Amino acid sequence: MMNKKNLEIVSSVGSVVLLILLFGVAHQLKDSFSQEYGFIGALAVFIIVISVVGLKLNEMQ
Repeated sequence: MMNKKNLEIVSSVGSVVLLILLFGVAHQLKDSFSQEYGFIGALAVFIIVISVVGLKLNEMQ
């Protein structure tokens, strides 16, 4: 089992990689209107993931 510090580092790096991948997907959208919403969606997903991970890490001892 990973300790809390290592899990926090891995989840942070994973979240940033997820954000980069989502930005890449949003960038591939051809329509400018859809692309803007793609970037907003990517940020929303990133914020939700970081929030959930933070809450779960807070519950750990």
